[in-house]
Amino acid sequence: MSDRKLLITGASGKLGQQVIKYLLNDFNIPANQLIATSRNAASLRELADKGVDVREADFSNPASLEAAFAGADNLLLISIDAIGQRSELHRNAVLAAQNVGIKHLTYTSMPAADTSPVVFAFEHEATEKAITDSQISNWTILRNNWYFENLAEFFASTLQTQAWLTAAKEGKTAQLSRLDLAYAAAASVAKALNGKQTLTLNGPESLTTEQMAAKINQALGLNIQVIHQSDEELKAQLESFGLPEGIVALVTTMDQHARGAFSDGSSQDFEVLTGRKPQDFSQWLEANKAMLSQIAQGA
Repeated sequence: MSDRKLLITGASGKLGQQVIKYLLNDFNIPANQLIATSRNAASLRELADKGVDVREADFSNPASLEAAFAGADNLLLISIDAIGQRSELHRNAVLAAQNVGIKHLTYTSMPAADTSPVVFAFEHEATEKAITDSQISNWTILRNNWYFENLAEFFASTLQTQAWLTAAKEGKTAQLSRLDLAYAAAASVAKALNGKQTLTLNGPESLTTEQMAAKINQALGLNIQVIHQSDEELKAQLESFGLPEGIVALVTTMDQHARGAFSDGSSQDFEVLTGRKPQDFSQWLEANKAMLSQIAQGA
């Protein structure tokens, strides 16, 4: 790939760290052709020691973004975690990328960003629009399905109580692992396909909540019971737990998303982009069995 410079935003995050590893180890990108940015450049010291160019990037400061992005050819814009601020901050990043002459931009979006009922979907839709309206010649929007890792990171109580409250009914989701999505992001920024494309990145199978629970039970020896509720019942139940309003809205709209089949599908975009098949849920459970068992035991 000659001497093109690849820039990864959010390089200190869970997805960004893995993208960098794949670029170095699987795509054989020399460290001196990588630029890693973060709100706190000190968090990237380990990458700097490997020869990666590390820079501070403050999405709330457009001028600083242009300095951070200067000299890059291909840019991976990893969605930030500041729900409620992403529309503006991502727009700043897209404009900075345009202004410094980025040749190819990849963005990590979400399933059905333009139609999903999920409470934060509008932010991804706004970012996608900023990209499509920009003067950047080549871009790839990755509509990433949900992470399997959400089970451990946000639904640990499901493993511990062995009760899965849901309003998703028979809605299916084609989830996949963070590692697979990191590999896809690395492939996109490394290959920098010509043109403009929106790719739907699904896992190899679409599963209902009942099917996911059955696989978890088989892998971990648990007895998770799925408790089907209406939107109103689920909302009231979550509020009774004292959860913040924003979390209640997130969980209920995520189930509406699943029920509406916004994460269901059999797109082959992942395999076309990466040249390999993503891990399925049973494989992921087996690979993470020890960690999940500890969570289930409250360890």
